Amino acid sequence: MYKPAKHSLTTLALAGSALLAACGDSTGPSGGNNPPTQLGQVISLSQFDSTLGTGTTRIEIKLLPGGLEAREVHVESDDQEEKFVSTVAAIDPVAGTVTLDLGGMVISYGSGTRFRTPSDSRVSRSEWEAAIASALGAGQHPPIEARRSAPGSAQAPTDASFTANDLRLEDQTDEPKIEVYVDSDNLETVASPPPLAILRVFNIPVEITSNTELSLTNPGGGIPTGSVEFEGVVTAADAAGGTITLAGGAVITVGSVTLDPLGDLFTLASVEAAVGAGQAVRAEGRGTVTSASPLAITATAIKVEVDN
Repeated sequence: MYKPAKHSLTTLALAGSALLAACGDSTGPSGGNNPPTQLGQVISLSQFDSTLGTGTTRIEIKLLPGGLEAREVHVESDDQEEKFVSTVAAIDPVAGTVTLDLGGMVISYGSGTRFRTPSDSRVSRSEWEAAIASALGAGQHPPIEARRSAPGSAQAPTDASFTANDLRLEDQTDEPKIEVYVDSDNLETVASPPPLAILRVFNIPVEITSNTELSLTNPGGGIPTGSVEFEGVVTAADAAGGTITLAGGAVITVGSVTLDPLGDLFTLASVEAAVGAGQAVRAEGRGTVTSASPLAITATAIKVEVDN
């Protein structure tokens, strides 16, 4: 479920198979409003299809680099925003567009767009365009995030329009990703798999394969059993004991599992030091629930980041 991301994720509160509730981002370990640990229950394609059938649903699609196969698809919280994360293949300052490597998606921008760079949260359009053009001229594919306010309903699957109100030039490449509102119209059956299905968004045919992980997330409330995904702010780490504790009290046993090298911290000792120094540390991964009260999970994969 996890991958390098410098921005915290929001997730969905799910009770049963169709009750959705919003859950906001954390302000970090030092804040007083940390959400409980987020847990994701792995589901089947038919369960995912049924969830989309309940109405407009926000999902996060994480794609394998260089193609249109979904590595993971998560039902997410309603945070009133849609987003692309990708590298840029081309820019047209006259038309006000950038073309992404992700499916050749064309993102439009204009007078209502806010432009950001890694060092400045607000720059002029010309400065931002120059930074993108400079990177492209040097043979690079600069990574960006393109965001817009959520539409009133799910956009038609074949409608490729997307005008960003926020364009962020990033300082490091992130996993290609789409966060979008969809409904049952977006999921297409395949007569002769593979793939198992096509999830069409912005006219991009995302492939759902036997390797794609589908999940619903469930913070607080009922706790899934068996294999789960987890995400949360790290409030404590015990290098000697081989554990980290997440906001809400969930204890993750790391044991001999290697921390993902795509994260920011790679040893429990460094996690313990970062938390002790008051840094905003976040962990996500997957594992097996070994106790529901108190919540305990033995990790099979984990990534730890420091929110900048």
